[in-house]
Amino acid sequence: AGGKICQPKLCGGKRFPAPYFAERTDVKLKNPYVLVAVLLFFSMLLLPLSSIPPASDSGGTSSGEAAPFSEKMDTFQIYNHETGKTEKIAAAEYVFGAVAAEISPDSEEEALKAQAVGCYTFACRKKWQREQSGQGDYDLTTDPSKDQAFCSREQAKEKWGENYEAWAARLEEAVKAVEGLLLTYENEPILAAYHCISGGKTESAANVWGQDYPYLQPVESVGDLLSPEYLSEERVSPDVFKEQAAAWGAELTGEPESWLSEPQRSQSGTVLSYKLGDIAVTGSQMRTAFGLRSANFDLSVGTDGQMVFTVRGYGHGVGMSQYGASYMAAQ
Repeated sequence: AGGKICQPKLCGGKRFPAPYFAERTDVKLKNPYVLVAVLLFFSMLLLPLSSIPPASDSGGTSSGEAAPFSEKMDTFQIYNHETGKTEKIAAAEYVFGAVAAEISPDSEEEALKAQAVGCYTFACRKKWQREQSGQGDYDLTTDPSKDQAFCSREQAKEKWGENYEAWAARLEEAVKAVEGLLLTYENEPILAAYHCISGGKTESAANVWGQDYPYLQPVESVGDLLSPEYLSEERVSPDVFKEQAAAWGAELTGEPESWLSEPQRSQSGTVLSYKLGDIAVTGSQMRTAFGLRSANFDLSVGTDGQMVFTVRGYGHGVGMSQYGASYMAAQ
């Protein structure tokens, strides 16, 4: 989430221009001493490269590069929160279902691969944690409020309709391209967080979940600003707003304009604290209570007297922005 994937072909497929001496095919080497000099030059370039050892699994340094996990996980025990049943699912099939549920199948190819790495890493972390604790009968649930979403092949067919064959093939190809790859930090699978659209800069996990992770820090994601769903708006009547404030213990009096305050924000724009009367509530609380797409918002009173939330982004903002990843892949 937010890191580089360890296969060069995932970097957009661009090629660096050939060096100048490779382009000058019209140069004729008539002097044999020149030919020897050229051969020696190439030897000096190639020999040091041949002595470089292959990359090892260093456990994922702060660069966040993907590395093969020492205990590759081929299956997962999945609890279906809708049926109440637990089923063992092959890793590739689980990742397909998670990717199908979590990101639009028409996203850029490299973004789909990044999402597949994220979903697999998230699942490996959950299974690893369960094995470490020795508790629980399953690795993950299909409940997106607890883990990550998942849809079966049947659900995907119903969801995609006539596009199923084409989109399923697209996702299968992306999943296969990065099969077995995950992101690690200090030899542990990372918390591979992701969200739909950031506010232009991703958020620190500490500001959302209260726990800091060195690999879940704010980074620019300017492509999100171009999303047609970057801005959204929610309108609430003053009575409903006042009632919710009372539930938090805040007594609001006077005109709605007097209820407004300047929020305390994170560097990414998330509302950390909003003062309502004598009570401070979090942006996350307000997001949940009023059904906002994110906790990065402005609050004002509209000309019609309604309380207006102008919201930026979609999701908690931590880790990989799916729209941002697709935008970067398109470049």
